[in-house]
Amino acid sequence: MTSGEVPGDPYNTPPPARPWLDEVGADPGRLRIGFTAAAPHGRPVHGEVAAAVRDTAKLLESLGHDVEEHDMSVDADEAWLTYTRITAVQTAMIYGGAAQYIGHEVTADEVSPTMHAIIERGKSLSAVQHSADVEQFRMVSREIAMDLAPYDIFLTPSLTQPPRPFGHWDMSEPDIDVYNAKWTDGQYMFLFNISGQPAMSLPLHISADGLPLGVQIVGRPCDEATVIRVAAQLESAQPWIDKRPPICCSP
Repeated sequence: MTSGEVPGDPYNTPPPARPWLDEVGADPGRLRIGFTAAAPHGRPVHGEVAAAVRDTAKLLESLGHDVEEHDMSVDADEAWLTYTRITAVQTAMIYGGAAQYIGHEVTADEVSPTMHAIIERGKSLSAVQHSADVEQFRMVSREIAMDLAPYDIFLTPSLTQPPRPFGHWDMSEPDIDVYNAKWTDGQYMFLFNISGQPAMSLPLHISADGLPLGVQIVGRPCDEATVIRVAAQLESAQPWIDKRPPICCSP
């Protein structure tokens, strides 16, 4: 986590009132908490993932919080298209700047096929398109923050499906649209990259196959303290330190 500013910064985050470590174990008080077990893009959420979110909501209610279900209204598919265009432009810019250090433009054989496709997509977009995307990004950010304004904490799945097998997101895929389409599992993570709200994924549940199922807790803008307090409260109520997937070695 970063905070503070230097002269000339276009954006800044207020410094915390005290060290983040001091928030661990601090009483979060009685909070208003919303949750959703539905994906913002309308496609199915795996039953075990939905159950993990609902079980966490029940746990928080048992800890004294006011909890209610609320499905977000944002058009996640449209936001994803905007997001991936913006990140493609930024990626092309970063790799373009590498020339001053390596003495030449980055070539296709120096990066993975997927990364090369991202760079080429970024180069192909016009300045007008990028400006429109940045403005749309800001509008979606406001929409998300206003939608969740009634809640101190909001619960979502971390991924809409259980953990995928190694290689599911294959960086040798040269078609960037095919690659991006596989990231629908993470539609509840990138939305808060857009809004800038603090979020944390907690391994609160284990699937029938013994794999961790994450539940994401999202706070109000600039309220990392409450996210940390609630995360610590959940860990205390339902510890996960001894839960390991079958692939893990013994400590």
